[in-house]
Amino acid sequence: MNSEIYLVKLNQLFWHSKLLSTNPVTLQIRSGNLNTNWEKSENLQIELKKYNSLQEGILDIGEMLKLKLRQGYHEIKSSEIVKIYEQINFPEAEYMYELDLKYKQFQQQKGLIDDKQLTKKEQIVQKIERKLKQPGLNYPEKSCSELLDDATQGKLVSVWPKNKMRPNLGENLGLGPTFSTSQRISCLLAQNWTVSVDPKGYYMSEKLDGMRMIWTGMEMFTRNGYSLKFPSYFIEGWPTTYLDGELWINRGTFNKVLTSVRKRTPDPNAWKTIKYMVFDAPFLQEPFSDRYAKLKKAIEKIKNPHLIYLPHKICRGKEHLAEELAEVQNNGGEGLMLRDPDSLYEGIRSKSLLKVKSSLDAEAFIIDYIEDTHMKKQGILGGFLVRNDQGLEFEVGLGLKIGIKKQRPSIGTKITYKYCGLAENGYPKFPEFVRQYPQDI
Repeated sequence: MNSEIYLVKLNQLFWHSKLLSTNPVTLQIRSGNLNTNWEKSENLQIELKKYNSLQEGILDIGEMLKLKLRQGYHEIKSSEIVKIYEQINFPEAEYMYELDLKYKQFQQQKGLIDDKQLTKKEQIVQKIERKLKQPGLNYPEKSCSELLDDATQGKLVSVWPKNKMRPNLGENLGLGPTFSTSQRISCLLAQNWTVSVDPKGYYMSEKLDGMRMIWTGMEMFTRNGYSLKFPSYFIEGWPTTYLDGELWINRGTFNKVLTSVRKRTPDPNAWKTIKYMVFDAPFLQEPFSDRYAKLKKAIEKIKNPHLIYLPHKICRGKEHLAEELAEVQNNGGEGLMLRDPDSLYEGIRSKSLLKVKSSLDAEAFIIDYIEDTHMKKQGILGGFLVRNDQGLEFEVGLGLKIGIKKQRPSIGTKITYKYCGLAENGYPKFPEFVRQYPQDI
């Protein structure tokens, strides 16, 4: 057991434990805000625990460590605290304002002095201030829709020079472990955002109407584990580790993407318009803000025009969220996605990932057909009897096109439906058909 353990989380939180004595075992635990020169004593909680034996103390601290590591903390040495200060990124608007105010007060007290005359901590404060002034995630002059358009047009990452030789696959690039054989993973799935959740400080991006796909470092798999074939040029220079994203062309082109990627022998011309919009690195056991920063840096280094990072902004609150949602939907987009910057990647439907739309949507499986009693011709489909993830069975009859009514999907086909909230019994109100998913995807 180490005599001193220092854990730091990205949003300037720290958790420190120190073994003071072994007979009896006395453990000191401190936690609070890592605010450089402005750490306040009232932010610290001191807790002393005494145990009857050393083994009992070790077991207790072991359980606490596991909990903290699951919460996104990272263990460091006390001698590395200065380095951690230098790496801190403060996404919260309120804290950025507080830091700026404190720094101005510091300048007024010290006057104009040379950097060499500053203490180590004062130099760190200036480094943080300079980082906050650099271009980052928050682009107040551009909306999520505009940033997405810039990304797909290659304005965020320059393309490969035509005369440069490119490797078939790139390197690990710090995006997690590299695997020698393909391994399927469970995707992180989104829940619907509700007004009870304050979106302030969340990473915000446009919701893509694309095809979810996992890159393993060697192969592509859909969310349901189906392997996809692709032209060799498409993955030139890609990292040899896992990525999570969507195959996407443009707004409203979902069916075009499906048609292009379902072919057993990939059509090189069809894949030229497709881009892999990356938004996560699943095997990085770090908060999302760290994962996103690393994949963004890696993709900028790779410079393959088919590998694009999905641009994000920091949400300033519910009013900002409403403004962005209105613009996205006016441009033909589906909605927005919100990500908790401190969350780890989980292979479940998680509250750390939220979708924001004016109408809600979900998925279900067809379990039976409903015949149309209004049409003169027999055999025309009137709707579906479906079962959703919660096990509820209900009818979906709105939104069906003539082609679907004539060539009905097979039993077991997965569909997406949209609805206007839930009734008191938990069933969706006015469910409407949106799209079906092929059985081989």
